[in-house]
Amino acid sequence: MLRKLMIVVVVLLIAGGAIVAYEWYKPHPKPASSGIAITSEALAKEYSADEKASDAKYLDKTLEVSGAVSNVSKNQDSSVVITLATGDPMAETQCTMNDKNATATKGQNVTVVGFCKGNNMGVVLTDCHLK
Repeated sequence: MLRKLMIVVVVLLIAGGAIVAYEWYKPHPKPASSGIAITSEALAKEYSADEKASDAKYLDKTLEVSGAVSNVSKNQDSSVVITLATGDPMAETQCTMNDKNATATKGQNVTVVGFCKGNNMGVVLTDCHLK
């Protein structure tokens, strides 16, 4: 009886691990070539006014965010992160680019297409590309 119970527990652990691994490593959808067009300033203002309503409107949707580049850096995964100015240095739009060779210069006006992942000290976009 104890042996059967142990086998059931091991099978459940393996099944649970497989589900977690699938969710963690499953392919992410690519953003559409176009999405909801908005400026970086307007997006930041909407999120600062009502984060819950903004999440309902933008979260996990493809956005086309336009604005002036305030910073270009690399994150811990060596991905290029283009930061768009919003008028509030504490709430800038951070765009993690798909192309590790993406380039932009400070002050340049760009349009970035990517998935909105919500607000974390500024709106975060992932899987981005320049339009």
